[in-house]
Amino acid sequence: MTHEVLSDQSPPNVSATKNSAPAHSILSRRGNLLELLIVFILGVVLMHSIYAGSGNWLQPISGVPGNDSFYHLKMASLMPQVGLLHEFPWLKFCYFTDEGHSFVAHHYGFHLLLVPFVHLSHWLTGDYLPGGRWAVCTFFGLTLVLFDRLLVTANMRWRWLWLPLFVLLPFQFFTRHAFVRAITPSLLFLLLILFLMFRRRFLPTALAIAAYVHLYMGGVIFGPLLVGIYSLSMVIARPSDRRAPWRLALWATAGWLLGIITHPYRDGMWEFLNLQVFGTGLSPDIPVGTEWKPYSDLWWFAQMSGVTLGVWAAAVLARLRIGKPASAEELALLLINVVFFILTLKSRRFIEYWPLFCLLSAAYLAAPVISEISRKTHLRAERKWRFPGPIMGPSCALVVVILIVTFSPAWREIRRASHCEYDLTAIRSAMDFLHNESRPGDLVFTDDWDIFPVYFYYNSHNHYIVGMDPKFTHARRPDLWERYVKITRGQIPLDVQVAARGEADSGKTQKLHISLEDIRDHFGANYVVTDRDHKSLAGKLAAATDFAELMYPTSSYAESRDAPYLVFRILEARNGEP
Repeated sequence: MTHEVLSDQSPPNVSATKNSAPAHSILSRRGNLLELLIVFILGVVLMHSIYAGSGNWLQPISGVPGNDSFYHLKMASLMPQVGLLHEFPWLKFCYFTDEGHSFVAHHYGFHLLLVPFVHLSHWLTGDYLPGGRWAVCTFFGLTLVLFDRLLVTANMRWRWLWLPLFVLLPFQFFTRHAFVRAITPSLLFLLLILFLMFRRRFLPTALAIAAYVHLYMGGVIFGPLLVGIYSLSMVIARPSDRRAPWRLALWATAGWLLGIITHPYRDGMWEFLNLQVFGTGLSPDIPVGTEWKPYSDLWWFAQMSGVTLGVWAAAVLARLRIGKPASAEELALLLINVVFFILTLKSRRFIEYWPLFCLLSAAYLAAPVISEISRKTHLRAERKWRFPGPIMGPSCALVVVILIVTFSPAWREIRRASHCEYDLTAIRSAMDFLHNESRPGDLVFTDDWDIFPVYFYYNSHNHYIVGMDPKFTHARRPDLWERYVKITRGQIPLDVQVAARGEADSGKTQKLHISLEDIRDHFGANYVVTDRDHKSLAGKLAAATDFAELMYPTSSYAESRDAPYLVFRILEARNGEP
């Protein structure tokens, strides 16, 4: 933010000579490139500081935060070998479509982006995990670059003021973006689509929407959402902004259809999205991941988001004070902010999108106000000094950012919450043992569905029961899911009533008798892995000596009961047993 800060001041009177125009153009290009480079580096450093925690910046935390991060890194590492999978053999009772075992890889484009990072990391360090961190740092830097370009599009003066406000976004915005998931690239594409639409670059907008669908299947929903809101804003905005919204709609629709038609998993796309968005996300009928639940304490949410909400409210009040009609871009960001705010209240995972849209909405609403303040300040001070100066302003902003990131309690919480929650050494040891003792494809019964990604990362030699999302099992086999839940909680033996599946069975139930032996008889598992949180299940397995035997870390349950992970082998049924 160097040369373009200079452009915020009134330009000097320079005669139009053949030499002056090229010189000014060169300086502008250099200033733009320098600003982009500084902003990109800042984004990379911010994310790296999260991974570094409070330790040595040259040796960030081991592992990566989040459960699904391990799945995405494993898929990226396997992609050059397996290509585009149409079946997922590692999960036996996970159904992505209603019929058959068709696999729908809704993140395959994200995995493709990860490939160069993870394989470079493996070549340099022998591990894929650092590559995931490198990728997220890169994507986050590019996201901050697009945030800056959108401020440029709004003719925002003193853009450096928004850098400290950016690092004061709700802390869960940053912890979510630290996951090695499609979160940051998804936000990056949303900002890119906004930038291109606001610049009236409709063909690039169409291509960006098509690419977004391939990156992340949620783009099938989010892309049209942004285009629809901006098209509506152009219709209801002041007459000067009504510049052929139908052209944008046509180009965007063409790009959207192109993305869908060329998507390798288009056949199962709608069924998958219906299950993922409504079955798991907006209207779940079984316990799902915490990220899909609303914030239970709205006051806590308000405190976490206080700075962002306060800035937006101040921008609204300041804009009402000057009474200037809103442009199509300002209306669009206002509506996008409201829509994602509502989604965030419904499911907390949308905290990864809403805060930045809220800050952008505040910036666009405040831009005319800041421009007026800047003009008056310049007129008063032009004979004394140039306030705040082309170097002083950005430098002060960067110092404030450094102080916030270094000493803020919120950023200490961000670094703490972004540590890897797993004991990776213990998991790797257990998975290595299981790999060496089992045959390829032997089925492993895990004590929870969300442990699958990290097991899969360290051991793709074996196959597993369920994972990724409970609805992928429950939607097709509610009986099997009920058996799995009761067994993993150690609530066995037990008789339960379960809803029957199928239109003909609507409203009907069936009685199930659930027992420990279901692990072998209904799931066909060869091994069971338990952790310290599932001692009830481990105790029942250890007591059933004719059904299971403890193999790891020792054969004695009394000696091993407090070990991080236990591995049991399921014995074959004896002749004559049911």
